[in-house]
Amino acid sequence: MTSTTPDVTQTELAAALVIVARIAQARAMQATGDPNATVHLDRRVCLQAAAGMPPAARFDRHAWMKAWQAAREDGSLPHRKALYRQLSQTLADELDFDGDSWEGEHRQAEIYRIASRLRTVDTKVCIDDTLGPLDAKVDPHNLWNGFVSPRFTLDAALQLAAQTQQLAEEFNGDGVDTVHVIDCGAKDHDGKPLAFVLRVSWTYMEDEGAEQSTLIIEPDDEGRYSIGGWEWCWSYAHWNCVCGRYSDWHERCWCGLTRDHQPTAPLEIARWTAAAALRRLAPSATSALIDIHEGRPHIVQVYAGDTELDTADDGGVFDTETLGAADAYLHHAIDSSEPADLAAAPGWEHIPDERSANVYRITFPTL
Repeated sequence: MTSTTPDVTQTELAAALVIVARIAQARAMQATGDPNATVHLDRRVCLQAAAGMPPAARFDRHAWMKAWQAAREDGSLPHRKALYRQLSQTLADELDFDGDSWEGEHRQAEIYRIASRLRTVDTKVCIDDTLGPLDAKVDPHNLWNGFVSPRFTLDAALQLAAQTQQLAEEFNGDGVDTVHVIDCGAKDHDGKPLAFVLRVSWTYMEDEGAEQSTLIIEPDDEGRYSIGGWEWCWSYAHWNCVCGRYSDWHERCWCGLTRDHQPTAPLEIARWTAAAALRRLAPSATSALIDIHEGRPHIVQVYAGDTELDTADDGGVFDTETLGAADAYLHHAIDSSEPADLAAAPGWEHIPDERSANVYRITFPTL
């Protein structure tokens, strides 16, 4: 008999690290009154976090045993034990500078940085139509008034620098910050470019001088540059799906498609777009019958598995607008296709019946 270790996702691990950081903050407040002070952390904070206990400054063994017993009863104990082991290992890897033990004096900011790195996504960001889109890493939880704080590679920083300098030229520097990359062309002992970024706020130059108007941005431990975080209105760039909706650059569309895996054949696009239109009102819809008369399709019936969904205008699942939109998607695809294409297209099945010789069943893609 073999046993497997439950998988712990990066999101779960990051959430547990946030609890550890809050415990550190609570301990610092209790001991010094300063939430950013250095405090002693040990493996008991991992036990608290893995058990899902509140981030209290003091480790309550009775509460921990009660939480562990509850996990045993609801079946989540193996997963919580795996989370504890992974959490301890992650802190050892990230905080063990001397090769001995991570247990010791730390600030909550150290733990937050580790959690933030685990939560980051690779995406593209922009500021309206002014700057970007640029490749970046973003922590979706690190928001300022709803805006994200991206971290750029040197190449992306160079692109941003060119864009900001072009804006400054167009607007004669009025209200514009410019970015400048200072790169000596060499690399450090870790192979990272010896380069840093300057951000100049020209608006304040006249009143405050060059020193106060210039910010030096050094690369972080991943060689990335945090430019405009918690100051500029960075948002995710979007991509347009064939179903008609747009999504954040790194996210899957509501209809189930991803940015890199979109259909290109007209009939396959129609299958996705019609399914998306109908599933907005009936998420369980799996297929539809359509009648093609002189090339103009009309949805006859929609199914959820073997169950017919009422398409009547009076009290039915679908309204006329939704059915009309789905019909329009199908019409556009059929109008640009040959009859042989319909018979061979994936998800399209010719099933003539008593009403018409041109009835097809469309099986919707699986979400």
